Amino acid sequence: MDDFAFLRETVRRSWQKNRPAKVTAAVSGGADSVALLWALHALSAQEVFALSAVHVDHGLRAESQQDAAFVAALCEKLSVPCRVLRVHLRGSSEEEARNARYDAILQALAHQGNCCLALAHHRRDQAETMLLHLFRGSGAEGLTGMAEYSARADSGGVTFWRPLLTADPGVIRSALRQQGLAWREDATNAEDDYLRNFLRHRVLPVIAERIPDAEEAMGRAAGILADENDYLSREARRFLRLNGCLLDPVRWLRYEPLRTLHPALRRRVLRMICPVKLSFAQTEALDAALPGATVNLPEGWRASCTADRLHFLPPAGMRFPPIALAAPSVLPFDGTRGDGKRTQAMPRDCFAQCVLRTWRTGDRIRPLGAGGHQSLQDYFVNKKVPQPFRACLPLLCIGQEVIWAIGVGPSESARVAGGTDAVLIEYRGFLPFDAGTPFPNTDTKGVDDQ
Repeated sequence: MDDFAFLRETVRRSWQKNRPAKVTAAVSGGADSVALLWALHALSAQEVFALSAVHVDHGLRAESQQDAAFVAALCEKLSVPCRVLRVHLRGSSEEEARNARYDAILQALAHQGNCCLALAHHRRDQAETMLLHLFRGSGAEGLTGMAEYSARADSGGVTFWRPLLTADPGVIRSALRQQGLAWREDATNAEDDYLRNFLRHRVLPVIAERIPDAEEAMGRAAGILADENDYLSREARRFLRLNGCLLDPVRWLRYEPLRTLHPALRRRVLRMICPVKLSFAQTEALDAALPGATVNLPEGWRASCTADRLHFLPPAGMRFPPIALAAPSVLPFDGTRGDGKRTQAMPRDCFAQCVLRTWRTGDRIRPLGAGGHQSLQDYFVNKKVPQPFRACLPLLCIGQEVIWAIGVGPSESARVAGGTDAVLIEYRGFLPFDAGTPFPNTDTKGVDDQ
């Protein structure tokens, strides 16, 4: 099998894993992306999927317009629809250019619905990424490098696809030469100003002299770490379904079960439930928090550790959609008084006057078995209701009198005396005490990790 046939077969096997129906190739004009486009074009003649291309012109180099013209001409030759996107950067850093490129492409693909963005990262790119993350002190999440298929929470349904991730870059160029296919050279790729280029030109060649199969071995290690990383993530999700809530603004984690976990899983759980990205030092500070402690987190978030929960508190003024309240179910009264949390018996005529809502200033309650009224604020304090939960608790009220603070307890007005026409009320909706709030099953890596 010649190199180009090998390349086509590599792409075909990768495509068959998920069989994406819409594929957009990111084509810079360099050898890797040109080879990917040709291989995808050949595959599209055999398999059923829609192929298009996108090119981003940063305008940072005098030759950038020529690169754009080259890509457009190549796509026209192949009858592949192509979009050329132009972005304007405030600076000239590699990270800014990369972020701008991803943002522009994702915005352009937003209207297409679910599709794959095919990227031409290869085996050496993977090795470089692993080294970059190693030098930053990353754990398994970073050392897995780039995934063949991945998604991000902000990708708008776009899946990142890297079909050449195991391919030798030397084979890619050899394949193009065998077919007499041209590509563009970016002169900045030869400079060592960027750390990635330094690793490519100065570090990896030295390693390859002593360990010729180092890049291949690193790729295998990335695969092993990816499996282990997936296992840790699955275990963390399983733990959170039982011991945490990821719904803002009542995001929390049970403290005591967390302490029983292995440190590796404990860190994973903390990073997964935290609404903002954590550094290693921030993760360790959160892990070391004791009841009564408050930990400042990025972007104005805070973590407050109570006796039984670790609460994640949003910045002041941050607004969230109101938590939906579920209409309570009315069941026949069979003498059961209810637990005061999810079920509660009350006189039928009392319930008929009730309105379901959340806390308002001036609300009061006459606690069951207690004399006189007290403010709902004092009632919640006495019942040790965590402060973040109070504004989200569903209440059955008559005016400003709370008849039942669902999840906490009833009022004296809900007492059912002998012979009273009563009903049993059941609440099946969300309560802020509830664990197991679902969360997106997506790759949490940022653009910097892609």
